[in-house]
Amino acid sequence: MEVNEIARRIFGQHVGVILGFVLIGLLSGFLFHAGAAKTYTASARLVLDTPDPKSRAEATSIADTAQAIATSPSQVRGALSDAHVTGRDPLDVAKQHVSIRGLGTSAVLQLSVSDQDRRVAAAVANALAERVIRTRLEVSRGELQNVLPKLDERIDSLSRRIASLDGEIDSVGAAAASRTLRVRRDALAQQRGVLESERVSLLSAGALRPQPSIISRAAVPTHSDPSRWLADAVIGALLGFILAIGVAALIETLRPTVVGGESLARELDAPLLGTLSVAPDEYGQQDLIPLDLLPLKTRLRLAGEAAGFDEIGLLATDRSVDLRHLARRLEAISAARPADSPDRETVRAGHGETRPSKNKPGFGSSESFRETTTDRVYPEVQIRPLNLEYPAPHDRDGVGVVVVSPTALRRAELVDVMQLLRLTSFPLLGLITYGSSRFKPWLWLRSDNP
Repeated sequence: MEVNEIARRIFGQHVGVILGFVLIGLLSGFLFHAGAAKTYTASARLVLDTPDPKSRAEATSIADTAQAIATSPSQVRGALSDAHVTGRDPLDVAKQHVSIRGLGTSAVLQLSVSDQDRRVAAAVANALAERVIRTRLEVSRGELQNVLPKLDERIDSLSRRIASLDGEIDSVGAAAASRTLRVRRDALAQQRGVLESERVSLLSAGALRPQPSIISRAAVPTHSDPSRWLADAVIGALLGFILAIGVAALIETLRPTVVGGESLARELDAPLLGTLSVAPDEYGQQDLIPLDLLPLKTRLRLAGEAAGFDEIGLLATDRSVDLRHLARRLEAISAARPADSPDRETVRAGHGETRPSKNKPGFGSSESFRETTTDRVYPEVQIRPLNLEYPAPHDRDGVGVVVVSPTALRRAELVDVMQLLRLTSFPLLGLITYGSSRFKPWLWLRSDNP
């Protein structure tokens, strides 16, 4: 099956389904925002205690860390409490109204909070920015803050012991002090020096880390957020289009359709004689003979001559279509060419053999060959509607069938026609198609359709 045939079956036959789903998607996107209230977004800029990123991946990692902290329900609950805001669900605010993004490849982050009240949005954004910085410091500098008090406590303890030993040495005099007291004091002094060195190292390492701060506090927004109804409507239309394609494909899988005159002719194993410009029953509304019937009458005549029939029956696949007007129009077309037609043909004399001149070379004359020319008179072909389900007695012999079908037909209906033709043994001469079809399946079994 070719791609264009699949496209015609899906898009051509189910355009109503596709347009319906697309319209539903558009309306869904619009209605989703129809009752939505205006929101305001306040943004604050801050930096964490992280080194400047050297690549976009590092900048993204910093933004992800801040996003994880800012969208924590506990942090949002604390920010709402700090801003003295009530009536907000922390889970909903954290999920729907808080966002953080990095500004390029820098370490600067932008924290945004949206709310229906512009002042609430600004207050919560500032409070949440402070909580993000505080939480980050607790995580990154928590070990330092735990170690430094312990080091200070040990240094103070050693200092007191050293001072106690110094008092004992002074009381007995430096000369009389025992060697043991001096050794003990020197050992304690050495331990205190090591601890003080560790303390200085920790303070130096902490001092080298960047200082987190809020660069720009959130101001009260003056304009509401732009509505996203257009974008959501487009997304809804695309989703509806995709869903419609799936539904149309499913319909074509369950109830396949044959589309196109060439495809129908191939299925019927019959030549395509022509395509009508309008439906067959609309020819009764026209006073003049349409030009598209002239070549069709010639092809019908040729098909009848080739099969040896002087009567052709028109069979409609859609039994609600009246073929009487079409048959009368075709019958009204003269079987002979007009006398002034420029297309004059050599005719056969007597029983159809070419009659040469007596002066034709080979009969003893040197003159050029001459043929008798006249208007070719074609035998008249009777064309009328045919009903294969209830054929009349005179329909059973000497009649060739031409199927008249819309350019799109369900395969089940086409199979019914083919089976009916095989059952009645009527020879199939060709196919005529037309572009429009009044599909009325409940009229398929009507016996009064001529």
